[in-house]
Amino acid sequence: MSFRTCLFCAIAVAWLAGAAGAGEPRPGAFDRGDNALWMRRHWLHEGPSKEEIAALVASLRERGIKRIYPFLGPMDKDGWPGWRSKAGHVRYVPERAAAFFAEFHQAAPEIRIIPWSGGNLNQDVHLDDAAQRRAFADQARKLVELGADGVQLNVEPMPSASLAYIELLRTVKAAIGPRTLSVAAYPPPARSELDLYTHWDLQFMRAVCGIANELAVMSYDTGLTSAAEYEKQLSIWTRSLARTLPAPEAGGCEWLMGVSAYDDDKDYHRPDVETVEHSLIGIVGGLSGLAPPSNFRGVAVYASFTADERKWALYSRLWRGREPPVSPPPDPRNTTE
Repeated sequence: MSFRTCLFCAIAVAWLAGAAGAGEPRPGAFDRGDNALWMRRHWLHEGPSKEEIAALVASLRERGIKRIYPFLGPMDKDGWPGWRSKAGHVRYVPERAAAFFAEFHQAAPEIRIIPWSGGNLNQDVHLDDAAQRRAFADQARKLVELGADGVQLNVEPMPSASLAYIELLRTVKAAIGPRTLSVAAYPPPARSELDLYTHWDLQFMRAVCGIANELAVMSYDTGLTSAAEYEKQLSIWTRSLARTLPAPEAGGCEWLMGVSAYDDDKDYHRPDVETVEHSLIGIVGGLSGLAPPSNFRGVAVYASFTADERKWALYSRLWRGREPPVSPPPDPRNTTE
């Protein structure tokens, strides 16, 4: 880690500690050691070795991650998940995924594996195709029978108030029973972006929360160009969701706030603005002064294949309130999905 990075991290920690001195919580106050991580396709599609799995488990434990979302990939027209290669859609191999589930669970029964699937709306996912919806739900059922702890649905873009999407969620939930239905959810509308294809109003988020077991909120891709504005926006979102999303015992769900750790430079994502440090400062700010919601579990980092040691060090210090582990970061290969 460079001197400049160390200095910035020290300043950020000092800022949070200073806020704590004024009555705000110190770094680590909201960490329950139940965080999440989106991961690359290697684990489900490429047959990782026992040594790789053991190293992954050790790294996840040291970083307080108990939910992983390995990339299963978009569904095809028949509802079968897989990944896109240059030759086309490659369906996942159930036996290979089952071997990973078994080996991982033997090593770490406390960490949940929730494969990440779905796809692009009207390209992979056709909500008006009832046969595809049923077929995907059947694939979700097969996944949990193979040993997955659930499935995560990520459809992009996804309009707010889509009744067909609600029907898809209900169909998948009925198929997997008590296992976890996770949703990669859009955040509420923002002043900078009111498009309800990439933001969900709070009423729709409550409806989704009433079906799913877990929302992992994709709190990035805002298009903001100011770090201060981004921190403020995440603070507003976090506080709004803490006050809106009911807990499981009240017919609701658990939820996590997404943390951006990727560097694509796009109109909708400024890598110098939507960073690990600015994400965490905003989330902590939103939780400050509230009674900690019982259904808020932590943060979900996007993604393993873009988070290097510097970003994980910031996560450890700013979110967990501790020095970074000495083990390598989880799933460190710098690839795209």
